Parts: sequence; C-alpha cells; structure tokens
Amino acid sequence: MTQTDDTDDGRLLLGVSGWVDAPWIGDDFPQDLPADWRFAYYANEAGCLLLRAADWAALAPPTLAEWAGEAPDWFRFYLEWPADAGAQGAACLEALGPRLGGVLLAPGATAPAGVRGWRAQDPGVWADAQGHLLLRWHLAGVDARGLRARLEGLPAGVEALVIEDAGPARLGELRTLAELLGVA
Repeated sequence: MTQTDDTDDGRLLLGVSGWVDAPWIGDDFPQDLPADWRFAYYANEAGCLLLRAADWAALAPPTLAEWAGEAPDWFRFYLEWPADAGAQGAACLEALGPRLGGVLLAPGATAPAGVRGWRAQDPGVWADAQGHLLLRWHLAGVDARGLRARLEGLPAGVEALVIEDAGPARLGELRTLAELLGVA
C-alpha cells in the first residue's frame, strides 16, 4: 500500500487521542445521538483522530473502513504502532486507506512499507521523515490564556495537534482560538 500525503495544504489538523475507553466518549456527544453515529459527528468537528494501539486493536477493520468512508477527504487517522502490530495492524492500515496519516512508532518498531512513520522527538512531539510535526498536548488545567500562548508558540511544520486528556468539547475551544489566531 502506498500512502499519499495530501494534507499539506496549510491546514492544521486538530483532534483527540483515544476512542474506545476514553472517559469523555459518552459526555461529549448529544445524548440522543446513536453510538454508531458518534464518529461521523466527531469527523464533522475535527481534522484527525489518534488511535492508541489498544483502541485500534479493539476495533474491527470494517468499523475503521466505515469511519474512513464517513470522514472528509482531508481527515487523517494516526495510529500508535507497536513493534508487534501483526496481521491486525495490517488489516487496520488497509481499512483506513488514504485517510491514514501515518503510524507513531514505538521504540523498536518500524513503519510498514509505504506508510509514513512518525518518531518521538521529545515528550509530546513526533516527527516524520520530512520534518512534519504531530504534537500531543495535555490541556488539564490550561485556561484560554494558556491555550492562546501555546498556540502562538506553535513551531513551524506542525501538521496535527492532538489533545490527550480531553474530548471533542475542548477541541472546539482549541479550534476557535486557532482560527482566531490564523493558525488553523
């Protein structure tokens, strides 16, 4: 599978980390929204989703393929990638197809052929071979001023910004500030 990268249009992809056991999964969606509609709702509000290894391993590849089909063309999935991803990992990559933004490589792991690999540079900072960055932010206790300061200090080359400890509700605040500052 050869992966193309058509996200380099200046768009900062904003998203969250986690899905299957995320503490926010029931709270950040309308109460009357059926569970099987949650991803489509999320994809309308976000630009990416980082799935932890335990999350994608718990999801059936047909579910991931359905999500990829529901997502806008520019939406990207990023997967944590352990050294032992095996056949389940290959099936997940195939299911996501062109919506795959790459894999975040665990120590000792290698990216499958044709798949963009991201390596940890510093805590919360991942880079691919071209120097694009993916940031993983913890926002617990960060108010709007702190969030603004962090957004104003974004390094060049950030492709995706993922919130680790909050759900889509906090993502809306982040997106609004990023748009006002002209970074998204």
